[in-house]
Amino acid sequence: MRLGLALGGSLWLTACGLAPEDWTPPAPGFLGRQVNPRPAPVVVTKTGGLHGVVIAGSDQSPVPAELVDAVVGGELRRWLSPAERAALAEASQHAAVVERNTKVAWEIQPPNGAADVAGWASPVSDPYRATHGALCREVRQALARADDVIVQTVNLCREEIALGGSVWTLAHWP
Repeated sequence: MRLGLALGGSLWLTACGLAPEDWTPPAPGFLGRQVNPRPAPVVVTKTGGLHGVVIAGSDQSPVPAELVDAVVGGELRRWLSPAERAALAEASQHAAVVERNTKVAWEIQPPNGAADVAGWASPVSDPYRATHGALCREVRQALARADDVIVQTVNLCREEIALGGSVWTLAHWP
């Protein structure tokens, strides 16, 4: 009797652990749907990453003139005039909060009738929290000239400025 009970108990426990790999639980009935409803579907972008107001904050300010050089990468800074740097800085602000790999174009028409100066900025990484605590993102900045394109990748981090506004500037650690 004891042997039969032990054998039956071990077979019962073994059967509980066996389930076919393609087995799925049955769909919940009416009461199950009322007690534990399915979550709402989540919208996921194909390019991925957080973007928009989630990382921009509620008040994204225009780049102040004194911070323009803190947004443009050093290599491109040498090739651009102050007005061109300001245009690239604004494009970089918009690029820092859009979906990954979206190009934000910028263009300046020189007053002397010379050829237009243009380029683009594009985020190439998802936003991340840097070791110093700031929200940062890698942005590719570009200057398109007559026969070539100069591209530089920079790390921009969101900094709070006066009156609750924020500006994305080159990463620097205190």
